[in-house]
Amino acid sequence: MKTSLDSATQQIGKTVLGGFDRGLHRLTAAAQAAVMIVSFFFGSLFLAPAAPAYAQGSVPTPQEIVAYALTLEKLEAEFYRRAIEAATSGGLATAPQVAKDAIRSYGEDEMQHVADLSTLLTSLGGNPNSVTIPANPNFTAILQRDPFANPADFLLAGQYVEDLGVAAYKGQAANLQAAGDAAKTVLAGALEIHSVEARHAAGIRYLRQVLLNADIRPWIRNPQEVIYQEVRSGTPIPFASAAFDGFATMEEVLALVGPILQPTQQSSSSQSTPSTQPPVRALW
Repeated sequence: MKTSLDSATQQIGKTVLGGFDRGLHRLTAAAQAAVMIVSFFFGSLFLAPAAPAYAQGSVPTPQEIVAYALTLEKLEAEFYRRAIEAATSGGLATAPQVAKDAIRSYGEDEMQHVADLSTLLTSLGGNPNSVTIPANPNFTAILQRDPFANPADFLLAGQYVEDLGVAAYKGQAANLQAAGDAAKTVLAGALEIHSVEARHAAGIRYLRQVLLNADIRPWIRNPQEVIYQEVRSGTPIPFASAAFDGFATMEEVLALVGPILQPTQQSSSSQSTPSTQPPVRALW
């Protein structure tokens, strides 16, 4: 017998999945031309005559930025791989099919990002095999509990993960622009991945709203819903406004993912009761 939830999931399935691009597209001549326009835009957002106030230490090279992005993408790919396992025979087995479809779709996107960034890193003289993550990343660090134990906690953790990815890519836009012609291909690829990550973030927010009745929307209504939304010195953009999405520097992102990069024993797949604790400012 169909329930109202079954009907809702059927109705929103195409909305959630149909609007989200899959994978990283190959660069085209049009994309290369667009980089010039976007570079100017990002420069106006983040660059001042003096060095940006958020810069710490030396500016990373394009190769270092790609290695950094590859680390994050490998973590995201593993996050969704674990979720797919839990959706088959673990704590996410009771999730509505539309959520399971999103998990699989987003996981495929992250795997494609890993493959394409690995190729790009090789072309820049780097070794993608040297970019490693633990066999069992400590994803419990996100919520201080197993994020794969139930659908509510998984979607909350997934929102944090995707929001952080969006902020991380934006945080390197100025550095890639400053690198000039040598970073044009990297910047174009980063922008293409960034838009997909943003769609993932909106999709997970939508699932939380519709399936769990969470007080959230695919768009940002409250600056406190995302990380690093405060006003930054060295830029005229009012990031504290809900009309603008903030960014995160490499140092800030690595400080957040550091605990996840500590290996841990894979948690039990048994279900647990979802927590009613509200989202934590600045993630975990």
